[in-house]
Amino acid sequence: MAGAAALGAAAVSRGGRLREWWDAAAGDESGGGSAAATIEFGELRSRTVRAPVAYVVVWPPGSAPGDPLPVCLALPARGDAPPAWFAEPLAEAVHAGGAAPFALAGVAGGESYWHPRADGEDRLAMLFDEFLPMCRQRYRLGERRRAIIGWSMGGYGALLAAETRPELFAAVVAVSPAVWTSYEEMVKSGGDAFDGPADFARHDVIAGAGRLAGVPVRVDCGTEDPFWRHVVRLTAVLPEPAAGGFSRGGHGGAYWREVAPAQVGFVAAALSLPGVAGSST
Repeated sequence: MAGAAALGAAAVSRGGRLREWWDAAAGDESGGGSAAATIEFGELRSRTVRAPVAYVVVWPPGSAPGDPLPVCLALPARGDAPPAWFAEPLAEAVHAGGAAPFALAGVAGGESYWHPRADGEDRLAMLFDEFLPMCRQRYRLGERRRAIIGWSMGGYGALLAAETRPELFAAVVAVSPAVWTSYEEMVKSGGDAFDGPADFARHDVIAGAGRLAGVPVRVDCGTEDPFWRHVVRLTAVLPEPAAGGFSRGGHGGAYWREVAPAQVGFVAAALSLPGVAGSST
């Protein structure tokens, strides 16, 4: 199937830009599954982000809005739309019986790198204090079990979120995470992810990797990715070996779609396990 039917039975759009994102996500699918996910787009008004924050919620086949499912938060690459495209591998895995059902709640990340910035924006606070409570209260998602996944800048954000509040998450997946081993390396690459060396040190996910002890971690990165050697360093200092690994590929959609089915399985397995992190509110 292709188009909206391949993605979902429902799509609620609030605003022209959300409609464009939905059309792009639906038109980008090649089909292959026989069951649809249900998708809703919306916008969140935040106290720590000036503009409305777009989000997407995805329910897998056999589930519907209102069902109290575990949830995987999803953080896109810098400037990207909430990742509605991840609905397809989620729907295919659940429909085939290869993954226990969970919902996806994706939220736009803007360009501020998921930590408090000098201009006052703080998307990490938005994620913890506004988006996650909204998922629980409005959609009954993540009341008991949560995971988090992110791509590129979102991969960095997923790691930072899990290091900041490890008790919240049953698993974290970082896909091609945009990380650096030092502030100087970031500057050399032309990055603007941090406001200075002290800001980098406060939010260095490689230095803070020890806080992920006990949290199942999956890291996927292509060997042709510009962040590859930094990601290698990240995986070397994790307290437990990460799932995933390195395979041929670049930094973008083709590689991300290739590794997505294995990530769905990893998240579903982690959310199904009793008695591990991610059960507190």
